[in-house]
Amino acid sequence: MAKLHPLQIAAEVAQSHEHAAVKAMGESQQRLVDHEKRLQQLLMFRGEYAAQFQNESNGGISPRRYQDYSAFLNHMDSGIVQVQQQLVWLEQELQRKRQTWVQTRAKTKALEEVIQRDRKAQLQQQDRREQRDNDEHNLQSLVRRSRLIDGAGH
Repeated sequence: MAKLHPLQIAAEVAQSHEHAAVKAMGESQQRLVDHEKRLQQLLMFRGEYAAQFQNESNGGISPRRYQDYSAFLNHMDSGIVQVQQQLVWLEQELQRKRQTWVQTRAKTKALEEVIQRDRKAQLQQQDRREQRDNDEHNLQSLVRRSRLIDGAGH
């Protein structure tokens, strides 16, 4: 089993933070989509209600009914403005979450690259050590054979 790199725990913590940032960004994105759908529904409902109001107005309606339609349309307009303001805030929140994710991803990637670079350097060092040991072993074998040959020739 490979020896644990000194930065491995930090990399795992960074990965955990990155996963949390991705999750938060996804949740923020979903809230934004939900509010966009809500706004579209409100706009559609307001349009239908305004068309209904227009149709009834053409046939003549009571002042009370006119006041009810008008008040409801004003209430809908206020709701639409509120949802639009929420959308602006949710878009800003999503940007903040995305930036947090970008930062956590960069940190995770940097730690992973350092660990990978260190492991590669360790493997190269180990390969050089093994090559040196093999060369030394081969040299000693050659020296022994040479002595045997020299000793046998005398």
